[in-house]
Amino acid sequence: EALTGLARHLPVSLLPEALEIARGILSYRYRAEALTGLAPHLPEVLPEALEVARGIGDEYHRAEALTGLAPYLSEALLSEALEIARGIGNEYHRARALTRLAPHLPEVLPEALEVARGIGDEYLRAEALTGLARHLPVSLLPEALEIARGIGDEDNRALALTDLAPHLPEILLPEALEVARGIGSESDRAMALKALTATLTPANVDLSFWQDVLHALGTLTRPNFLETIPNLAPLILHFGGEVALREVYQSIRDVSRWWR
Repeated sequence: EALTGLARHLPVSLLPEALEIARGILSYRYRAEALTGLAPHLPEVLPEALEVARGIGDEYHRAEALTGLAPYLSEALLSEALEIARGIGNEYHRARALTRLAPHLPEVLPEALEVARGIGDEYLRAEALTGLARHLPVSLLPEALEIARGIGDEDNRALALTDLAPHLPEILLPEALEVARGIGSESDRAMALKALTATLTPANVDLSFWQDVLHALGTLTRPNFLETIPNLAPLILHFGGEVALREVYQSIRDVSRWWR
């Protein structure tokens, strides 16, 4: 840790000595961390660092070492890193490693998504899905939404849907709304609906879908509903004009006075 912290401040003349110190660390985990910290300053250590990462017995730390090295790897070394990631037995750690490699190897995204689907623990499945969300192309988002829908625990389903929402194309918004509306816990449902309404604009919402959105929001109690109003303002203006927006504003003021 000390070596990693020092690396960016060391003059070029001291980097070879730092490399020797890193090589002398007995623990695979800490040696990988030290080499990863040196990697941006000494690209020639990358093959060695990757080999050290391969030898880490603990799969969590092996995945961590891979993700730390990924931004600095050449195309040839990325292929080797992918092979190491695929060899990680634990599905969650494998999904994390593949997710971190994905920005540099987009072709692994379908594989990473399939690995995420197979994670038995629903919290970890949701977490893997949220890690992947921002990297997924539009073609994979229907599958990601299907995986989120299939999460049985409502907290974790809401978590996955909340993180997927900003990336969903217009065609998937009605399905996402249906998933959100089906969440029984109001706090989880409100979280998912708030994230979903933040993505809505007059360009991606027609009158029919707007009515569906209002019906879904009608299942929320007052405090949770009011939290979505800032997201809805452009749509209220679009479908109801300034009169409707003023009426909503006045209603909120009235309710605030009544419930002081």
